[in-house]
Amino acid sequence: MPKNLFLAQLTSALNFNLARIKCLTLLVASILRHRTVNLAILATENLSGAKNESCYRRFQAFFLSAALPTLDIGRFILSKIPKPPKGWVLSMDRTNWKFGKRHINILTVGVVINKLAIPIVWKVLPQTTKRGNSNTTQRIKLIESLLKLIAAKDIQVLKMDREFGGQKWLRWLDSEKIGYVVRIKSNIIVGQKSAHEHANIRGRKGTARQNIWTLDLFFTSKRILSKGRRDSHLYVVSNRFAGKEALELYRMRWEVEQLFSHLKKRGFDLEATHMTNATKLEKLFALVSLAFLFSFGWGCQLRATRKPTQAMKRKSLFRQGLEDILRLLGNPHLPPADRRTFTDWLSLPTLLPIFIV
Repeated sequence: MPKNLFLAQLTSALNFNLARIKCLTLLVASILRHRTVNLAILATENLSGAKNESCYRRFQAFFLSAALPTLDIGRFILSKIPKPPKGWVLSMDRTNWKFGKRHINILTVGVVINKLAIPIVWKVLPQTTKRGNSNTTQRIKLIESLLKLIAAKDIQVLKMDREFGGQKWLRWLDSEKIGYVVRIKSNIIVGQKSAHEHANIRGRKGTARQNIWTLDLFFTSKRILSKGRRDSHLYVVSNRFAGKEALELYRMRWEVEQLFSHLKKRGFDLEATHMTNATKLEKLFALVSLAFLFSFGWGCQLRATRKPTQAMKRKSLFRQGLEDILRLLGNPHLPPADRRTFTDWLSLPTLLPIFIV
């Protein structure tokens, strides 16, 4: 029953053979039910009556040899999110963890919705990547994949942290007509002074372009008042947005950090995997991204259609959706109407009401 909830949706959207779709939907349903990516635990699902060992080998074969174009998964995710009037707000970031002596780094771009980001393109970085940081070539390849899903004219802004600065990279984004807001370090030269020296000039509105990395960019700074922060100021630059608008757009960048926490310990325990092969990890990231989409989208639906209790208000949209899906998948005695509400929602062309920030 659990995998059948997702089978029709994914079969109609993905041009995969039926056996691969069935295995994919079983894995997604199992990740939702067990809240882990550990294959040994996922193999206990046994919906067909097969032994755990057989199910485990089937999952292993899926990651080893089944073709799973992650761009098709990203296209499916994007199709479920209504396009905002001003264009897509995107966030680029990198998540990382360590398995044994190997460092796992996944570079992602996600669509920002409801103070969270849902990934639509991602790439596992090679082990040789310096300190885990991506380089310009890797970023360009990821954005080229993104542009196969979204036209540049439909992107309102791409938001990035300090890791993603640099002349060659930002010049390339500008050549592709992609608007961006990126945080910079305090020692970056802005005009003739470092960024932190500009922050001490009163009345700076950030409406004049400055020479930064030989590019003419808007520069804006803001004092950070929160206690416990390393930095006293926030410095951002943009090729398109100035002043308060740039700061407001960047302020929403933390959604992708929230996403990573939900994919890891607070959600699907992504770090529990023993996989280190890049191709396998990219397939796994596709699965947890689908699981996240369904959980978060259903949480939005519940919040919009039910009178919120105090207990509901204390939970995130992701947590509320995930817990209710667990109730639907794990309780065979539920009235058919309860499960039908969920399946009807799944069949919608877009997973309304996911509200765009």
